[in-house]
Amino acid sequence: MSNLEMDIYTRATGVQVTIAWVDEDEYQLGKKFLTELGAGCGQSSDRRSDKSAFYYLETEDQLKSLYAFMRGLRDNKET
Repeated sequence: MSNLEMDIYTRATGVQVTIAWVDEDEYQLGKKFLTELGAGCGQSSDRRSDKSAFYYLETEDQLKSLYAFMRGLRDNKET
């Protein structure tokens, strides 16, 4: 398990995914984005822990927003 991973559960779909961020900067940006999105944090996001941070999304639109955010990060790195 990478310490740059987050588990994301979406209530609307009942699906949990694990996201692996590329680096510390992306991890912190992702954490901030999820907080601003209103995602609940179910378990510690302390990366010294052996468990990934866990975020709870209510809607599929929130998950789509997260994916769009991640695509934007990748697009910015390619330019």
